[in-house]
Amino acid sequence: MRLHQSSPSKLLRRDAIAQCRYCGEWMEYFDRHDHGRIPMVPKALPSDRFPVQMRWQILRGIALPGDGGESYCYVPHPAFCAAVDHPESSHELTQARAMFRMRFEKRVKQGFIPDLRPLDEDEVAEQHVQPVEGLRHVIAYASLLWLAPGKVEDVQCVARAWSTGERCSNAVSHDEGEWTEIEIPYTPGRAGQEVLWSGSTMWVYALHTLYLDEFRRWMQQRCIHHARGAGIEEVLPPQWVRFRPLVHDEFILRERPAHVELPTMTDTGIAGIFLEPERTVCATPDCHNGSVAKVPKDWLCYKCEPIRKKRERIHRQWTKRDT
Repeated sequence: MRLHQSSPSKLLRRDAIAQCRYCGEWMEYFDRHDHGRIPMVPKALPSDRFPVQMRWQILRGIALPGDGGESYCYVPHPAFCAAVDHPESSHELTQARAMFRMRFEKRVKQGFIPDLRPLDEDEVAEQHVQPVEGLRHVIAYASLLWLAPGKVEDVQCVARAWSTGERCSNAVSHDEGEWTEIEIPYTPGRAGQEVLWSGSTMWVYALHTLYLDEFRRWMQQRCIHHARGAGIEEVLPPQWVRFRPLVHDEFILRERPAHVELPTMTDTGIAGIFLEPERTVCATPDCHNGSVAKVPKDWLCYKCEPIRKKRERIHRQWTKRDT
């Protein structure tokens, strides 16, 4: 079985059918437009039965959001997995999920043993990734954050070596990125409000300078020797998972890595004469607003000050509730 060389997807359809280990339903994997993989209910369904945000279309083997104006669409399996507690929905969705729940209960009575209950739909979608232990770094590309299967320098190619038939021992990294400090992403909902991450930052390995083809090599977890070519077999699927702050809190690097040096600052003054007035930058990381007026220490700009007050107000509300 082969894929046409012009297809963006390298996922063989014979390897794309799998059984959910949480509920036992069959699902079909597709490569996503943003380099991940998504399991779908293995047949197209009428689009008018599902909300817009749940509709997907398949174009040349790649899953894209929306139905493309067609009357039939694909829907993600995690949205119907019986092992997940789903939020309230329309009557039709509730009926469909109840049907999946009945099939799950019948399957359990017949001897099916499900895995431990998943935390959310994201964990159901990422069940094809083999568990990884140890220290793991976070990489950034554009607005995307991914949790690596280990330290950046230790991420190993998943292709099968032609010479030995074993997993390629080469590293994926070729020193293309750089370490940078960003604000920890905000998590919506009650759980995100309970976490006191106001103003906290984390260190990530940024790959913003890479071209899309080169970043795709990272997502495929291939070394430079196995980046392209026909007939390349994978020993196991790529081990990246989407970074979720609440779930992956233990992997957040809040301190600058020891081997990373800060950029040297150049002096813009000549003999004590400054080319421009002294400017105080906002104390919020990654905020470049500033003031040339005299301001107190840890000054916040007009945008960041209301955000800080709102977070403090929410924190006081939850603190009073706990006590």
